[in-house]
Amino acid sequence: MSSMALVDLFRRELELCKVKDGEVMAVLSGPNTRQDYIDAFVAAGQLLRAEVFHLNLPAPMLPSQSGPTSAQGASWGRTPLTGHRSGVEMLKKAGILIDLIGLLHSPEQVEIQKAGTRVLMVVEPADNLARMIARPDSRARSEAAGRRIAAAKKLRIKNSAGTDLTYELGQYPPIVQYGYTDQPGRWDHFPGVFAYTWPDEGKSNGKIVLREGDIIFPFKEFVRSEIHITVKDGFIVNIEGGFDAMHLKHFMDSWNDPDAFAMAHIGWGLDETAQWNAISLSDKESAIGQNGRAFYGNILWSTGPNTDVGGRRDTPAHLDIVMKGGSLFLDDEPIVVDGDVVPADMRVKK
Repeated sequence: MSSMALVDLFRRELELCKVKDGEVMAVLSGPNTRQDYIDAFVAAGQLLRAEVFHLNLPAPMLPSQSGPTSAQGASWGRTPLTGHRSGVEMLKKAGILIDLIGLLHSPEQVEIQKAGTRVLMVVEPADNLARMIARPDSRARSEAAGRRIAAAKKLRIKNSAGTDLTYELGQYPPIVQYGYTDQPGRWDHFPGVFAYTWPDEGKSNGKIVLREGDIIFPFKEFVRSEIHITVKDGFIVNIEGGFDAMHLKHFMDSWNDPDAFAMAHIGWGLDETAQWNAISLSDKESAIGQNGRAFYGNILWSTGPNTDVGGRRDTPAHLDIVMKGGSLFLDDEPIVVDGDVVPADMRVKK
């Protein structure tokens, strides 16, 4: 993408975020940030007459703070901003923060949001951003899904391989993503449309069977053989299967952290422009994986941290696991059936 096209794309995104004349706009970068993204966001903000400043952080001294754009996104919540008090205080004064390093699941991001700064994370390749930029109905569909989650007391997922897992809901609020943020203190990730929530603590029970075509992040790899996972009282207690199961279990054990096995957010994808097979078409280090996380009708469940919604599990051990062709129910009402999102006016209780 040419530099002019990139500036125009980012200008369109900032307009969705309602960046206005005179607003303070911060661009946060680190050692792995693309220089063309820095330049294009600064230029786009200036075109909208925002008061733009750029904060570039050096590489951290601790390897565990390398950030999610390196090491395949294996460590979340530990970034170049970790422990950088002057940087946090500076960013809290901005109306909008363009996060080019990936602050997600970090206490620094939570603090910045609480100050009223809206945060937009942007770490995907430019072609994904251009293809998946929000459409006119992106926000409406994700907010409708969020309202449905907020009204539910139970979420259940199933698939034909034998998955049958129930989450009890109500302790934590739903989160909706539609690829831009225009409300004080709100976070979003450009691009992607989906909705999710966290289960009540200790209230997830059942079994999950991952099968060929499901995706494990941060591996950014398709599952090739069945993985049988047992969940009891909110934690994974057993993982069985062949090589894929061994690989997954080794990764989770390596954190030496019980919270790595906790069940975290659960929801479904609502983005018809996202591509299920995108991880086979791009370099692993170039993308976080929004295509896989957001494609229409997926079921995405995760493990690890819950600080984003006020929980206490502050752990960098985080998996996002995407199931293709599964079913999801809210209070026994079908929302996704075999990978197809059921229109609201066609749902019948089962």
